[in-house]
Amino acid sequence: DAMIFDASTLQLPLTMEADLVVIGSGAGGMAAATAAAEAGLDVLVLESGAFVPPSTMNQRETDMLPQLLQANGGQTTADRAIKIHQGRAVGGSTVHNINLCARIPAPIRAEWAREHGLEHLPPARWDALYAEVERMLAVSLVDASRRNAHNQLLADGAAALGWEWGALKHNRTGCVGSGFCLLGCAFDAKNNAPKVLMPRLLAARGQILSRCQAVRVTHARGQVTGVDAVALDPVHRRPLGRVLVRAPRVCVSASATGTAAILLRSEIPEPSGLTGRTLRIHPAPVAAGEFGQDVRAWEGIPQTVECTEHLDFAAAHPPDGSGDVGPGNRTWIVPAFAHPVGTATMVPGWGAAHRSLMERYPRLAVFTPMIHDLSAGRVRPQGDLGLRIDYTPNAADRAEIAFGVAASARLLFAAGATSVFVPAGGLRELGPNDDLDALQEAIAADPPELTAVHPMGSVPMGDDPKRAPVGSDGKHHHIGGLWVADGSLFPTSIGVPPQVSIYAMGLHVGRAIASA
Repeated sequence: DAMIFDASTLQLPLTMEADLVVIGSGAGGMAAATAAAEAGLDVLVLESGAFVPPSTMNQRETDMLPQLLQANGGQTTADRAIKIHQGRAVGGSTVHNINLCARIPAPIRAEWAREHGLEHLPPARWDALYAEVERMLAVSLVDASRRNAHNQLLADGAAALGWEWGALKHNRTGCVGSGFCLLGCAFDAKNNAPKVLMPRLLAARGQILSRCQAVRVTHARGQVTGVDAVALDPVHRRPLGRVLVRAPRVCVSASATGTAAILLRSEIPEPSGLTGRTLRIHPAPVAAGEFGQDVRAWEGIPQTVECTEHLDFAAAHPPDGSGDVGPGNRTWIVPAFAHPVGTATMVPGWGAAHRSLMERYPRLAVFTPMIHDLSAGRVRPQGDLGLRIDYTPNAADRAEIAFGVAASARLLFAAGATSVFVPAGGLRELGPNDDLDALQEAIAADPPELTAVHPMGSVPMGDDPKRAPVGSDGKHHHIGGLWVADGSLFPTSIGVPPQVSIYAMGLHVGRAIASA
C-alpha cells in the first residue's frame, strides 16, 4: 500500500501538488478519483479517517464504531433529536454499510429532468452508469436460502397482511453471514470502494492521504487553487499541522454534510443560496416486537427483505407535479438491527429495569420505516473542522413517520409478535388488540427518536446557475475547476439506498473532470 499515506506520520507542514485533489474517499470520491486517474490525471485523495483494512476489523463495537463512523458513531443534529451515522475511513460509508443496492426510481429521475434540466444525465446515461456500477460491485439479489429469521419475520408479516414485499439486492461476494457488516467486514466480502475501486486508483498512480481533513478549498480570481487541510492525530483527532495541496481542480466528495460545510467555509460564491439548505436524510424511527421464540437478529445477513407496500413513487412524483404527500406513499420498511451495545444505549431505563429489557434482546425483531422525506435540513460549518446539522421534520414527514411506526407495528403483530415496543412519549408497550390508529395520532403529535443513515441533497444539481450551485456534470456553476461528486447532488430525497447512485455520480463526474 505504498500509495496510501497517513498524514499523521509525515513531516508537517506539508505542501503537495496534483492535477486533481478529491476530498473524501467514499463511493463518490473514490469513483471520481479512479475515473480521473484512469484518464491520465495525477490524482490525490484526502480522507479525514484512517485506512482500516479488513485484517484489523475485530467485530467489537467499542473498537470499530469509533474507527469507522463520524463522531465515534455519536453524530447528531444540533438539537440531538436525530442520530446521523456516516462513515469516516478510507472508503467512507461503503466500509460500514449493509450493502443495499437500488436505482433511483424512474418517477424521481423524470421529475428531476423536468424541474432541473439535467442535460448531462439523460435516461440512457443513468442506465449505462447503473449497469457499469452494478457489474463492478457484482450486485445480486440475496437468495431466500440466505435469509435469517429476522428478515423472514418481515416477509411473513407482509405476506400475512397481503402487503408488497421482496428480496433486496446486495453487493457482497464470499459472504459468510457473520452479521457484523455494520462494524466492517473482517472477511472482505463487501464489494466496497476499498476492495473494488482502490486497486484501480492505485494502479493508475493515484494517491490517498488518510487522516487528512480538508478545511477549505482555496481560490483566487474565480478559479480554485487547491485545498487547505490539516493532518489529524490518530487518537484525539486534533490538528497536528497543515497540509497544503496546490491543484487547478478540486472535487468535493465529503458527503452531503461535509461537502456543504466545506463549500460554505470556503466562501465559494453561489447566487442560488441553496448550498447547505436542502439536506434530506431518510429519517427512520423503529418498532420492536417480542416473539415467543428466539429471533437472534444478530446472526446472518442483515436487511435482505423489504416491504414496499407504502412506497408509491408514481403517486409521490406524478408528471403534473401535484405529488400526493400522503401519509402512506413514502414509507420503506426494512428490518433494523443493532448490535448489543447499540441496543443497550437505545433501550430506556436503568439498572434492573434496563437489564430485564436487555434480557429480551434475543427474542426481539426490529423494523424501521425509512421516510422518503420532503423536509429540508440545513448544514453549516462550525469552526475549522466541525459542522452543524439542523433538521426538523415538517408536518407531512411527521405524519409519514407516525404512519410508518404504526405500519411496522402491524407487520410485527402479523408476523406473530406477542408485544410491540414503540417510541411514543418514552417507550410504549402494545398488545395485539391495541388501537394502532390512536398510536399513529400520538406519534404524529410527539415525534419519536429518529436515526438517519442516508444524508443527501445538500448541494443540489441543476442546469440553471441561478437556481442551482452545480450542473448535472458535477461542475460548480460559479467558480472554475470546482466539482462535486457525492449524494449532495441529488435534488430531492430518493427513497431508496443511495450507494449505487453515488458510485454512478462519482464515475460520471470523474469523467467530466478528465474531459473538461
